[in-house]
Amino acid sequence: MKEKKEVAEGLQNEVWDYGLIDLVSDITKIPSPNESFDAILCSEVLEHVPDPTMALDEFARLLRPGGVLILTAPFASNVHMAPYHYCSGFSKYWYEHHLKKRGFTIKEIVANGDWHDLLYQEISRLGGIERSRGSRLWPIAYMYILAGALYFSLIKKRNKSSDLACFGFNVIATLDK
Repeated sequence: MKEKKEVAEGLQNEVWDYGLIDLVSDITKIPSPNESFDAILCSEVLEHVPDPTMALDEFARLLRPGGVLILTAPFASNVHMAPYHYCSGFSKYWYEHHLKKRGFTIKEIVANGDWHDLLYQEISRLGGIERSRGSRLWPIAYMYILAGALYFSLIKKRNKSSDLACFGFNVIATLDK
């Protein structure tokens, strides 16, 4: 069954097929008993939850003591799957604060890319976005992309800068309980 398209905003606005999903529920009220899972994987979902800390509360309820939580969410992202895109900016400090508060110990937190990778990705999108929005200046945007590609090819051996920005973080945490 196809979900009805609601809006045409953001980068991803196509119709999605959710027909093969086993369980459909609110992520903050999953109909499973307490401590019923050994592991939870939540990848690129938290930005689509109005209050993502409530999802963390639910994961803490569902995991058995010692259970593993694997999380990814964008640190920086453009609007996608509108109107269900509520936030981004999930920094390592966000994870450290909110997971500890809920009884998790972070075992690993790794940046996905860095500021340069993020900047190059966004520069690379410029021409297509300008063209899709009807700008007559889109050819100039493609020249900007070429200048960006040249710049990034010249700084291949650079210091990583994930302390400034990145795509997001890959987090593995265990529940202490």
